[in-house]
Amino acid sequence: MSEKKIFSIADPKTRPYLGFLIFALAGLVISVFTPFAGLSPSGHIVFGSLIGALGIWIFKPGNIPYFAGAIIIIVGCVAAGISIKTVTSGFSSASMWLLIPAMFFGFALRKTGLGNRIAFFVLEKIKPSYPMILMGWFIIGLLFSFLTPSSTVRMLILCAVAVCVADACQLEKGSQGRSLILISAWFTAIFIGIGWFTGSLNGPVLTGFLPVEMQALITPDIWLKTMCLPWIFITIVFLIGLFFVLRPKEKLPVTKDDMRRFYSDLGKITPDEIATLVILIGVFLGLGFQKMHGLPPFAIMLTGLFFLMLFKIITVPDIGNGVSWDIIIFIGTIMGLSGIFAEAGIVEWISAGIAPLTTLLATSPLIFVMGLMLLFTALRFLDITWGWTTAALLSTTTPMLYSVYGIHPIILLFVFAAGGGIFFLSYQQPWIALTESVTKDAGWNVKHMQKAGIVFFGSVLLAILVFVPYWQWIGVLPS
Repeated sequence: MSEKKIFSIADPKTRPYLGFLIFALAGLVISVFTPFAGLSPSGHIVFGSLIGALGIWIFKPGNIPYFAGAIIIIVGCVAAGISIKTVTSGFSSASMWLLIPAMFFGFALRKTGLGNRIAFFVLEKIKPSYPMILMGWFIIGLLFSFLTPSSTVRMLILCAVAVCVADACQLEKGSQGRSLILISAWFTAIFIGIGWFTGSLNGPVLTGFLPVEMQALITPDIWLKTMCLPWIFITIVFLIGLFFVLRPKEKLPVTKDDMRRFYSDLGKITPDEIATLVILIGVFLGLGFQKMHGLPPFAIMLTGLFFLMLFKIITVPDIGNGVSWDIIIFIGTIMGLSGIFAEAGIVEWISAGIAPLTTLLATSPLIFVMGLMLLFTALRFLDITWGWTTAALLSTTTPMLYSVYGIHPIILLFVFAAGGGIFFLSYQQPWIALTESVTKDAGWNVKHMQKAGIVFFGSVLLAILVFVPYWQWIGVLPS
């Protein structure tokens, strides 16, 4: 009887532990031996802790929670002498109090069934064909982004609906037609809402990465002016490109009556659905007329959450189970990194190291944005947590870029949002793994998703070429 191998590098179950071990050892070496010239011992400890946390977030050995990585950073910062106020600053920011109600809004859409009702209501109005279904996803993605900034919830709702549509269309598993319907639904659920500040979590999260003095420059108005047209452009170009890349030869065998049946099967709209819809529309209107009443966005969002609780749509058990507090703690920790980096002396160290690169790139606005996009994309092959750690590091350069070159921090946030969406490979995008775990073998073909990743990257590069003159015109890039 052969001896069973306990540890093997080739074993897929072993690789996450090996990867984490390599990162943990690298972080320990950095913390103890202080190898970087110009970086203080405290900075080395913080940087080493960050490397160790990345090992957990990238490889997730034993499916360990994101919270574990946050613990490594917090303990490392305390050991380095960073103040508790700075370490926990991300949890007290206004961005965090936008994030929490946003996630509960998405939960309410799923719990009440309102998300499914909206999606099927739109689909029953269209004539079934691939172009029309893609147009339907576009419209639904817009509607959902107004109702909840939670991209994850929108994605789960819309992809479940897309599976029903693909099944009704009798599309074989692994076929181009099925992949086209599911990938386009997945994409519109996640990306189109980036165009406005509260249309996705990118608004509050990425703003929270910036130094405090730069956060004041990111208003909903400047976000809308800078982001809205480019992200609508990216979505339309992606859908058109995906259609031609995955276009099936056969027509859809489903009829408009089939789509109507989907909607009628949901039954009559319930009081909880009506209450949720009214509350979320009220929140959207409150955000839209912010200049008139003067309330900050997080206060409006929290008011919406209050009314969801008042009408018992969000109940006591939902507080603990309705949203992922693991993800919220992870995001709160990342949001505090800019302040931590400043106190640890990492900001000056990074600024000195990349100053020649930024000087070169900033000689031309187009070269700067395109070069930063390519750099961020390359780093995304390592930073799989939506690139948020890389974004936190690069955000420390925004005061210098703004004061010296006149480059508004909103431009970097566009790059961070676009780079965070990269999905050349499945491991780069946690949303892919989440969707595949829900749809299982009824989902898309992996090869088709890889092609979609190339289409997305091409759409982003094209958007940069088209919109750099526009960004110069509105004053967020120098002329």
